[in-house]
This record gives sequence, C-alpha cells and structure tokens, in this order.
Amino acid sequence: MITFLPMKKQSKISYSQRYDIEGRYAALLHAGEALLCEGYDNAKPQQIAKMAGVSVGLFYRHFKNKQELVTAITVEHLEILHSQILKHLEQDCDPVQALAIVLELTLKYFQEHQSLIKLFFMQIGYGNTSATKKLQKTRETYRQILQSIIHQGIDQNLFVSLDVQIAINSIIGTINWSLYDLLIVKNQNIEADKLAEKILIHSLRGLGYQQK
Repeated sequence: MITFLPMKKQSKISYSQRYDIEGRYAALLHAGEALLCEGYDNAKPQQIAKMAGVSVGLFYRHFKNKQELVTAITVEHLEILHSQILKHLEQDCDPVQALAIVLELTLKYFQEHQSLIKLFFMQIGYGNTSATKKLQKTRETYRQILQSIIHQGIDQNLFVSLDVQIAINSIIGTINWSLYDLLIVKNQNIEADKLAEKILIHSLRGLGYQQK
C-alpha cells in the first residue's frame, strides 16, 4: 500500500511565490509589447503596469525605463525563436538545408512580430549595462548556430575556407538591413518566404557554395 505524505507548507509557499513573480513579470512583458507597439511615446509605465495588473513600482523594480522593457521583450522573443530553430535542426540535414531553415524560421517569426521588430529598430539604445548584456548573450546563441552550420559546410567542402565570423556578420547584417529597409525606410510588410530565398542565395554565394 502506497502512503502519500503531506506536502511541507514551506515548499508550497516557495512555489507560489516563485510562480507569482514569474507570472507578474510575464504580464509586464505582454502588456508592454501590446501598448508599445501601438505607440512608443504614448505608452506610459503607469499604463503598462495597469494593463499587466501590477503596481507601477513593480515596473520600475524590473525596468528603469521603456528602453529596457523593449530589450527584455526582444530577448524573450529571440529565445523562443532560437528554441524553434534548434528543434528543427535536430533533423538530419546538410549545411545548405540548415542555413535555409534558419533563415526561413527567422524571417517567418519576424513576419509574425514585425511591429515589435519595427519598434526595436526605431529605438536608440537598449537600456543599462545589464539589459544590454542579456541581449548580447541572446544574440550570441544565434551566432553560434550559424557558426556551427558554416564550420560543417567547410568541413564537407561545400563552403570555401573563410573567416567564419565575418561570414556570420555578413548574414546577420543582410537580415538586419533588409528588415530595416522594408519596415523603416519603405514602411512595407515582410514577405518571409521571398526574402528568405533571396538572402539564402546571397549568403551561399558569399560562402562560395557551388551546387554539385
């Protein structure tokens, strides 16, 4: 006969407190994204806190200003994107297919959240040192994914031997400037499939890929 022991009260309280903190932080991110994407200047911390159902004091406990909130929202989305990419790359695919997957998933995700991407491009600065470090760390994950793909392509003689970091900069720079041109300069929507195909062709040319 299995005997179930009662849970310790201290454990239950600790879990509840942790859940509440995480839940309120998530509520701030979601409310912030909704209001900031409608209009950065008009979205006030008081409004964001009210929509999230928390005090404005809690807003300032997590973020010194709206720039840091935008950075935190962006970090959250990038982490989701990276998880999606890594999940798809678990499949058996060659470096060319892997690069195509990365570009396609990246641009489709940005297409779904282009208001946020546009907002991020239009803001100057990312907040304090801590916020900037978190963003840099998250971006480094994306660079590591590309680095692994390029090294694999070089090892398989699909790509020429080159400076991998410069190649990564070229791919990311092409993505960023293409999105900036579409969203900010031309004020157009992202067509993920078409843009991914164009950037893939450009990137493979830069990697020296020649189809066998």
